[in-house]
Amino acid sequence: MSDSVVFNRRDFLKLVGIGVAGAAAGCATPKADRLIPYLVAPNDILPGVSYWYASTCRECSSGCGVLVKAREGRAIKIEGNPAHPLNEGGLCARGQASLQGLYDPDRVAMPMVKQGGAWKAISWDEGVKLAAAKIGAARGATALLTDHAPGSADALAAEWAAAAGATRLVYEPFAWESLREANRRTFGQATVPHYDFARARCVVSFGADFLETWIAPVAYARGFAAMRARRDGSGQFIVVEPRLSLTGANADEWIAIRPGAEAALALGMARVILTEGLGSGERGALMEAVSAWTPEAVQQATDVPADAVRRLARRFAAAKPGLAVAGGIAAQSEQSVAVISAVNLLNAAAGNIGETVRFDRTYDVEGVGSFGDVQRLIADMAAGKVQALVVRDANPAYAVPAWAGFAAAMDKVPFKISLSSVLDETADRCDLILPATHPLESLGDSRGVRGVYGIVQPAMKPLPMFQTRATGDTLIAIAKAAGFGAKLPATWIEYLKAQWKPLHQRFGAGRDFDTFWNETLQKGGVWEDVAATPVRWTGTPAFVTPELKGAGDLALILYPTSQLHDGRGANKPWLQELPDPTTKAVWGSWAEIHPDTAKRLGVAEGDAVRIETEAGAIEVPAYLYGGIRPDAVAV
Repeated sequence: MSDSVVFNRRDFLKLVGIGVAGAAAGCATPKADRLIPYLVAPNDILPGVSYWYASTCRECSSGCGVLVKAREGRAIKIEGNPAHPLNEGGLCARGQASLQGLYDPDRVAMPMVKQGGAWKAISWDEGVKLAAAKIGAARGATALLTDHAPGSADALAAEWAAAAGATRLVYEPFAWESLREANRRTFGQATVPHYDFARARCVVSFGADFLETWIAPVAYARGFAAMRARRDGSGQFIVVEPRLSLTGANADEWIAIRPGAEAALALGMARVILTEGLGSGERGALMEAVSAWTPEAVQQATDVPADAVRRLARRFAAAKPGLAVAGGIAAQSEQSVAVISAVNLLNAAAGNIGETVRFDRTYDVEGVGSFGDVQRLIADMAAGKVQALVVRDANPAYAVPAWAGFAAAMDKVPFKISLSSVLDETADRCDLILPATHPLESLGDSRGVRGVYGIVQPAMKPLPMFQTRATGDTLIAIAKAAGFGAKLPATWIEYLKAQWKPLHQRFGAGRDFDTFWNETLQKGGVWEDVAATPVRWTGTPAFVTPELKGAGDLALILYPTSQLHDGRGANKPWLQELPDPTTKAVWGSWAEIHPDTAKRLGVAEGDAVRIETEAGAIEVPAYLYGGIRPDAVAV
């Protein structure tokens, strides 16, 4: 062994002694000033013995149940909670990687105020006093912008905004706005329904990548696996999309449809089902909407042969019940509501409403703001109507499209407060940061799905190097210091338990509250079966096939990844290093181009290509991919 690879025993023992925190922080190796022997353990910790804590994942708004493994007072592993009705023990890569957010050395360590363009550390008392003074002076001209955190945190934000006289906006980049609007227009329910993949005997996906990114992929993957496990020959799966996704790679049949033409195929299939009397759903109210979409007309609009349209329709109708879903890359155009409405019509024609498209365990997205709400806030900030802005765990300066001008409008607000734990694009534009504890250090809850009341409990005490507080405590402290928090309790824990008192009355079964609370913490929450809200077909939107815009002849397809979501996981090396399921690419973005198109354009694998639209331009390496149509490029 050469001297260059000899590992000093003392250095090795130092690294081992650093423990799990350093290992979980990714590739970085933080310097240890000194190592303290673990000779006198705390009373509630046994050295070498693992403890598991039931909690709820907060990496997205789905609210999957998790079990957090801790040793020596440090969280070291996260798994899905098998008892949780949503994910039933499964967990995605983002949930697994949430540990890196906990041990991230780039977390904001203490309150900071911006002075002369530079950040200066201050005490919590100074930070709360400054925030209260600015918000008190801006009464009636304050805005509270939060992430989508359904549950007690959302209730506190609503009470806080009402008491402060503030405008409130719940911002979530993946708000499923088109899906909610389509359901409102066709079923009278502006929500995200429960798609029962396990019960379906044939699934047709129109661009919805439900095994990777669409709504709740962990829960849907469980249902999909149950459907495919049947031994009776049912469980057929068809994917309609111009780019082969991870979901499409698992299909029995992949149909490379013309970009933007998904609605035409759904309407054509519905017409065949209705005219041939194959379905068990409504007929009279739907026939007029599909009368023009003959298989031959669909072939002209989609490049799908007319015989294939009839075959798909008959196969889908024969599977009782079936399930058609739409979203993802199929819902990117200005006609996205019409696309999803067309698939709703297909489900209605086949009799799937109430069978596999159910409105019982729906997702709580009703309070999430629309993009129109975001634009109204931008207009108010730009016009000087917002004098103080409070942002909690949202990053609109990054996620809102640049052409909308959020960042520029935000800069016109005189005082901006961030309650984020990381210095993201939005926090960096603020004047004051009051950093929040990580969910693995916090107590809270999650009510993202009807009938599921998940608990978020700390698996460890807050790390001593981070002087952070729970967001609820920060909001309460600001409200009381500013003079509008008289009705709020003294602490976030008191507020949280008060929110659970009605649940104790429903689920307590005669036990006192403390016993019920401790059992809830142990289980990870409480859940119940909920009755489905009856729905009926209420209206038919106008259906128009989208037309490509721009000077080029290629359609641009944009899709999120299972690892980085909308980019909010970009600071976690585990996610950056995890290969994309289809391309196997890591650490960056790329443009997927069909080999024939690349040859026509003179582009080779790895060449830098510039993609430009009216919204902006990017330069990324080319990836030649046979799973995309020649008339499209995907990023």
